[in-house]
Amino acid sequence: MSVKFRLVERNNLGKDKDVTPKKVYAQPVYTDKIDFEYLLSEISEAGIPSNQVKGVIDRMNYLIRKHLSVGHIVQFGEFGNFRYGVGSTGAENEEDFLTSQIRQPKVIFSPGATLRKAKKEAGFQREEPRITTETCTRPHMD
Repeated sequence: MSVKFRLVERNNLGKDKDVTPKKVYAQPVYTDKIDFEYLLSEISEAGIPSNQVKGVIDRMNYLIRKHLSVGHIVQFGEFGNFRYGVGSTGAENEEDFLTSQIRQPKVIFSPGATLRKAKKEAGFQREEPRITTETCTRPHMD
């Protein structure tokens, strides 16, 4: 399977932005969004009732939140690990540091072996722009 992408022109934020103000970058093309209910139905095809799967996932969500809040790293089987990432603005010394300088934590997910392998094996396929001859009737901003 290949990840589809398209090319978009964006402002260059690199060190060479004065020489090359714009560059072309890859952007993924998403074809669909798989919602939670669909995943539940796929899991239930393996003989596990969807209400039980949902119950387990709801409980895991609660437990991950509980353990993150006390500083634990939560290993979620082969799926991966969850942990908090914390950043702050700096202070000149320890006495001047205030907890209000700490930014809102981020939940960091580190994929397990199976997902790391999927990342490593990902291929890419350029999606060609669609050319249409139809006239668009929707209003556009200039």
